[in-house]
Amino acid sequence: MLVAAMDRQADLEANAVAGSSLLLVTEPTETAVAAAFEHTAVLAQRPANQAPLREIGRLFGRIAHLLDAVADYHDDLARGKWNPLTATATSIAAVRPLCDDALLGIELALADVDFTDGRLARRLLTREVRHSVSRTFSQLGYPGYKATPHGRQEPINFGAQPMSAGPYPGLPGEPAPNPDQSPKRGCWNTCTEDRCCDCTCDCCEGCCDDDCCCDCGDCGDCCDCGDCCDCS
Repeated sequence: MLVAAMDRQADLEANAVAGSSLLLVTEPTETAVAAAFEHTAVLAQRPANQAPLREIGRLFGRIAHLLDAVADYHDDLARGKWNPLTATATSIAAVRPLCDDALLGIELALADVDFTDGRLARRLLTREVRHSVSRTFSQLGYPGYKATPHGRQEPINFGAQPMSAGPYPGLPGEPAPNPDQSPKRGCWNTCTEDRCCDCTCDCCEGCCDDDCCCDCGDCGDCCDCGDCCDCS
């Protein structure tokens, strides 16, 4: 199956053109990762977990492939290397909803998995993957959520944002990379390996509202950055 997926990947990439489905290009990765996740249920002798783990693996593979494409987009464009976004003429903004939908699918499928102790798996496959998505898009200027005056976070309607052409050679509306640009200032600048995720909310100082209760280490909806450890 894995070898067949690799062969199929090469064919799909070679035939991808503007207008092709981006998810068609990610399918071999999804299939390969789905098989790996499903096999963990076989090893654990829990056949009831095979279907949900297969779905989780499929969506995890999708996210991994998409994030890799987004992270490499500008570098690939500058070097003239193949990238699924340029090959299919898909904007970075259009990829974020695909990742968010996959994240939701992972969370729903996890509810059907019978774990002996699923705390680590749930943390890695929901919170940590969510952080990776947020971090990847935020670094390129595409945050998926914005804070409201009440602290609640609502999805940005990417469809309402006009696509404007610019001097940088790429898809319309894509910002040019600026290697000299200094990092955005905000609560994430106080994050360190020792302080972030230590359930003290130190790394959220300055971005939480007055009603935020951080005793559990998760700021939830009251933080502009998402939660205490999502300081992307």
